[in-house]
Amino acid sequence: MTTEELDYKALEAIREKRVKLYIFKPSGRRLWIVVGRHGRYLVLPKAEYCTCNDFFFRVISGEKPSCYHLLAVKKSIQEEKYSIIEKEDTSYMRILEDLLDKRGEEA
Repeated sequence: MTTEELDYKALEAIREKRVKLYIFKPSGRRLWIVVGRHGRYLVLPKAEYCTCNDFFFRVISGEKPSCYHLLAVKKSIQEEKYSIIEKEDTSYMRILEDLLDKRGEEA
């Protein structure tokens, strides 16, 4: 996949409002989630990490520079175009566990 194709898919995710920032109250914890073709992925933009298989198999190996989920979060932050979802702190672990449990099902 070319850089242009990655950019296109990232912009498409932003346009379709699939980039979400979960903010938990009162702690202020944050989770970036991108809804992709095969599920929801946790993205850690500062760590340059995504939980998708493409990141694990192609980005880490150096085959690709990034996955579009990670690019979508970075671009959405720059453009301030993302959905904000506020939740109570009591939901944090359940949402995080759900995201990470889904990873095991894809492998």
